[in-house]
Amino acid sequence: MIVFGVEGVARRIIRQLLNAGQDIVVVDPSATAQELADLQRWGVDYFEGSGQRENTLRDLSLATATAALCVNDDDLRNIEIALLVREFAPDLRIVIYAANAAVGRAMEHIAKPGAVLDVAQLASGSFLETMVQRSTHAIEFAGETFIVATFRNEAKGRLRSVWRDLAPIAVQPAGSRDVLPCPGRDLEAGRGDLVTLIGTADDYQELGVTLPRERAAALEGGFRRSLRRTFAAFSDAVDRPFRIALGVLIALGVFSVAVLTFGYEEPDGTQMSPFDAIYFTSETIATVGFGDFYFRDQQPWLRMWAVVLILMGATLVAVTTALLTNALVSRRLAQSLGRQRLTEMRDHMVVIGLGSVGIKVVTDLQSAGYQVAVIDRSESNKYIPQVRAAGIPIVFGDATLPETLSAVGVDRAAGVAVLTSDDLINIETGLAVRDATSPRTVPIALRLFERDLARVVGRSLDVGTARSTAELAAPWFVGAALGLEILGTFYVGPTLFLAASMTVRAGSGLDGLAMRDLAGQARVIAIHRSNESGRLEHPPRRDAAFAAGDTAYLIGQYQALMDVLQKSW
Repeated sequence: MIVFGVEGVARRIIRQLLNAGQDIVVVDPSATAQELADLQRWGVDYFEGSGQRENTLRDLSLATATAALCVNDDDLRNIEIALLVREFAPDLRIVIYAANAAVGRAMEHIAKPGAVLDVAQLASGSFLETMVQRSTHAIEFAGETFIVATFRNEAKGRLRSVWRDLAPIAVQPAGSRDVLPCPGRDLEAGRGDLVTLIGTADDYQELGVTLPRERAAALEGGFRRSLRRTFAAFSDAVDRPFRIALGVLIALGVFSVAVLTFGYEEPDGTQMSPFDAIYFTSETIATVGFGDFYFRDQQPWLRMWAVVLILMGATLVAVTTALLTNALVSRRLAQSLGRQRLTEMRDHMVVIGLGSVGIKVVTDLQSAGYQVAVIDRSESNKYIPQVRAAGIPIVFGDATLPETLSAVGVDRAAGVAVLTSDDLINIETGLAVRDATSPRTVPIALRLFERDLARVVGRSLDVGTARSTAELAAPWFVGAALGLEILGTFYVGPTLFLAASMTVRAGSGLDGLAMRDLAGQARVIAIHRSNESGRLEHPPRRDAAFAAGDTAYLIGQYQALMDVLQKSW
């Protein structure tokens, strides 16, 4: 395996390839002293050079390589390396890291039989599931949808007898954080244990089990609420002079109506009605003057009031119109609309950090129907136009400060994701969010790059659920390089599980192997037979055997899947 790049997710990919028993050559022009020491300690060969140079590629003996992984943090470098590698090795499997979706689609034919993958795309789903507390996961095997769900065991008994054909994925004993992955069906689960299972919707229905429902999105709704929000935003948009002028104008009109109602007399001795007083006041202030009412025969003080009303009304209308025009043509209305929406939001989602992962989580949440608010430090962030075009309010500031968190209503939020690119800032922000939302227990998804740091933080600090982007994304790259197709990832408690498919090769260790003889902690969920029937065998029985050409669908932890994959070589 040739890995171009040594930092970021590449580091985790190298470790997982080593665990899979692969020989690796790492190519990088500027590895740090610490990175070189790590590679030497792991027993990995290092080649100092740039994959963008043809001389380097000639020295790498690409013809004898199994796969090439272009996993630098720079899309442009990865593209250039992949194009050059393809020229030297037309049939080599290439795996490319591309953060830009358009670039990824354009490079797909270059990577084949490999893949083009995006870390943000692969990791974002886990953060969303943590925020909305999703307890079910849909995975498609050979065109059929299987559902992973977690239930509390109501009675003590063997998994086989309690859950029948539903395949057990994990058991978490009551009151414990430990998870037993892929237990045997004869395991006796205790009352109150959490049991994670997989099956089709028909399997659950046949057993009479109701699948857990995801918490409904807090949708904005109602004409009256929208109208109230619009008026509130408009009020926030105009400045104090406008409000003063408008207030004086209204007061003048009310006073004038009162004066005319009690002071104006018609030729027949009757007084002006309140409706006529409103009508006359309006036409006078608007300088229309239809001539419906005459003041020539009225008392002097009332004629003087008519003069005052004309002059003050015309002046106030001109001032108010000018101030209103100034407010409408400014950008403050749009900004105020965003601020007012934030004050109106309840049970919304807050995303802190608008990077490649953050923007994916934001768009996915909005597509699912959730209200979303965003905090970011920089007003020059390249994703801001996309967020504003979607009508999502955004606040700029330091999310570790109470004032910034209060501005997005984090104390009223239903879920928070902290997704900046700095692990330490994320930890500090998570602590600030937890403090701002106390005593409520708000789901917090915390992005951390290092897997070990995520594990320690999750155990020791009350900052929410820590997820490692490297841990989530690396298996997809390794699988693509080794011929294992990763179909999805999900967590059971603190444990990451992968769903994958692999093809049984003729003469491999899997060819002819029965289910009962498949050692390890990976669960075979279904087998798509390659014979004439072409059926999807689910669930496979203990005496069922693999055959060459079959596609096996499995779930398990990463290392367990790697153990099964090695049997297929």
